Amino acid sequence: MKKVLLFFALLAVVNVYFAQTTKGSFLIGFHNYSPGPIASDLAGINLFAQTNGLGISFGSSKEKYDGELEEGSQHSTVIGLSLNTLYFVENQFAIGLVGSFSTASVTDKYPGTDDDKSSGTIFLVGPELRYYFDTGEKTKLWLKGGAAIGSISSKYNGESFDPLQLTQFGGGAGVSVFPVSSVSIDFGLGYHMLTITEDDSFGEYKTINGSLAFDIGFGFFFGQNTTPKAVVN
Repeated sequence: MKKVLLFFALLAVVNVYFAQTTKGSFLIGFHNYSPGPIASDLAGINLFAQTNGLGISFGSSKEKYDGELEEGSQHSTVIGLSLNTLYFVENQFAIGLVGSFSTASVTDKYPGTDDDKSSGTIFLVGPELRYYFDTGEKTKLWLKGGAAIGSISSKYNGESFDPLQLTQFGGGAGVSVFPVSSVSIDFGLGYHMLTITEDDSFGEYKTINGSLAFDIGFGFFFGQNTTPKAVVN
């Protein structure tokens, strides 16, 4: 806890070198990424259950039949992260790039048999637009929108499937809280649609997956100083 307080204290001291949402500033953000449930016969997966607000989830499940607990169980892990770099072309309005990564794994365990293991990995990159609204000394509201392209690869019991093309469109809204003027803690809600595309001899086949997820993360602002400078005669 002392290290966290020291970190924010140092940021406050060097705050004159940093900025918020002024023209010419930069934003580097780290957010959770939760693609939501994805089921596709093409990729041979039924993965990426909705994560919690941190982009991470661990789960397990068991089944009952006629009141009797089955012996088998299923265990899953999902981890996701987004990194965005934005430049403020005007006060409050920024454009840039966002990259997203998520990995998921599911293991089915049954007594007397080998475990069944499925896994998948998503990579996405694309443009993002973000607009901020001043709502107080320590808070700003924001709207964002963007698109991305990438791929999804998967495995089942060690057998790899060919990577498939991904496209994503989405947007969201939220609030940024500034403990110091160069750092924000972000809370929001976003919706996106992921499309998996495969071309074969019969034509093009698509699987569309929509997801609503919490958007939580941190932003670090660099560039033009918003603190008035003293005039020296």
